[in-house]
Amino acid sequence: MKKTTRSILRVSIILSIIILLGVTLWFNLTSDKKTVQVGDEAIDFQLETLKGGPIQLSDVNLEKGVILNFWGTWCKPCREEMPDMNRIYNEGHDDYEIIAINVSEDEQQINQFLSSLDEKLDFPIALDRNRDVTKAYQVGPLPTTIAINKNGIVVDKKEYQLTVDDIYSFVEQSTSE
Repeated sequence: MKKTTRSILRVSIILSIIILLGVTLWFNLTSDKKTVQVGDEAIDFQLETLKGGPIQLSDVNLEKGVILNFWGTWCKPCREEMPDMNRIYNEGHDDYEIIAINVSEDEQQINQFLSSLDEKLDFPIALDRNRDVTKAYQVGPLPTTIAINKNGIVVDKKEYQLTVDDIYSFVEQSTSE
């Protein structure tokens, strides 16, 4: 192969790589996706619950604040915070609802996880089978918990295991207007 042909080929390959990197960067920087932040309006959704019925955020949020708790059966911090959430939920939840959203696991895994807990959970378990809600809320690490007030505004978001004080704070914030 001639020296000039090799030089042209090398330059072409390098330019192609630079152009592809530029296009990739441009698409990533101009993407419309953004993380749901405190102060944003909550994104409505409808999911099936573990009991088989539907649950729609906007229906629940008409009269109550809502706490969304995204979790997985493999997540140790999820397992540790659920009993505290359930205990606080059972102290009275007239003004708020907790919706525990399982992220894309099958019902058998979920039922095994729930049966291994010391007590039955009383709040609804929603199934995000295709991760649509998880993606809409740009949830990363589990557990992630989001408080939505009675006006449908996200008022808090935590991406770690909640303490008892955190849970009470979420309840207080979700019941505010």
